[in-house]
Amino acid sequence: MANWLLIGPRGSRRIGWLQRALHDQGAPAAHVFDYETLLAEPARLLEALAQTPGAIVKLESPGEAPALHQALVLRGWELSGAAGDAPLPAAHGELVHQQFWHAGFADVLASLPAGPRYLNAPADLACMSDKLRCQHLLADAGVTVPPLFGAISGYEDLCAQLRDAACERVFIKARYGSSGAGVLAYARNRDGREVAYGSAELVEQDGRWRVFNSLRQRRYDRHSDIARLVDLLAEQGAYIERWIPKPTVPGSDGRRYDVRVVALDGQPRQRVARMSAGALTNLHLGNARTQLDALLDADAITHLQAATAKAAAAFPASRMIGFDLIVRGTRSWVLEANGFGDLLLDLRHDGRTTYEDQALLAPARSAINEYAHA
Repeated sequence: MANWLLIGPRGSRRIGWLQRALHDQGAPAAHVFDYETLLAEPARLLEALAQTPGAIVKLESPGEAPALHQALVLRGWELSGAAGDAPLPAAHGELVHQQFWHAGFADVLASLPAGPRYLNAPADLACMSDKLRCQHLLADAGVTVPPLFGAISGYEDLCAQLRDAACERVFIKARYGSSGAGVLAYARNRDGREVAYGSAELVEQDGRWRVFNSLRQRRYDRHSDIARLVDLLAEQGAYIERWIPKPTVPGSDGRRYDVRVVALDGQPRQRVARMSAGALTNLHLGNARTQLDALLDADAITHLQAATAKAAAAFPASRMIGFDLIVRGTRSWVLEANGFGDLLLDLRHDGRTTYEDQALLAPARSAINEYAHA
């Protein structure tokens, strides 16, 4: 079994779950290094690496750590020219300054040494944290993704692009968001009526408008609200892609589903269908898991596996990636690649969770391929 060095926020629950999996497999506990120390004293990471030679280095999500989030925002703001007043800390759940957050996080990733055996390469994580860039990379690799329109500067730009393409239904996505934050399913008809669905909550406070990530899906049908919401998202980086309808779950009163698959060393492992009555299927929004084998026949499953493997091959330097897909028969579209996509507790393949899979990894990628096919 490999030795591990885990880099994440202080108190990360993700680190705790991998530590438990290592303990259960009889492996030594991983060494832990936090992002907060990395930002303040980057040279100390070299000391930690020297103390764990040959270890697999896993970079965990920097989320769920407000002070760390703000430090990355300020780092990105400074790198972007430090125009205007420094960004204030976001309120709980607020979607703001995501472009600065990504610039700061990407800079941290770029500063990491090239020598360690990273579970997922820092450059790949920077790419996967930029959804639009990631989708272009997948498309360039021959992976089928929803047709991309590209970045938008605001609501008027959205309308112009839809008019030019004669398109009435798109997904508006926060370029640097995660967990469905800042995603809107948008539709308009020929007479100009429009509607948007998503978990973004538009709030007016102290004379200004703000966006918060809500745990329930919302519907907007007033032009002023939709325009304001799109403008606020576009300020932080947003793009649009064609709306691919999700298939319906039989006997579910119209609920629709997509699929999350975790690839390990290029091979599909844990998979689950996520169903929802709304446009977003993220499980933290109260949506439900359902058995994929009851929805897809053997040919469709085979196609899903092949599509996942092809998407994973676009990131040959990364060993564990979560992919979200829409599958219709033998057609599929990759909606997203997530370099932190292993947070699927109690979901098993060959009796193992994503964390138990990681606990059994050998340091070199080739060694795991043998058991991934077992």
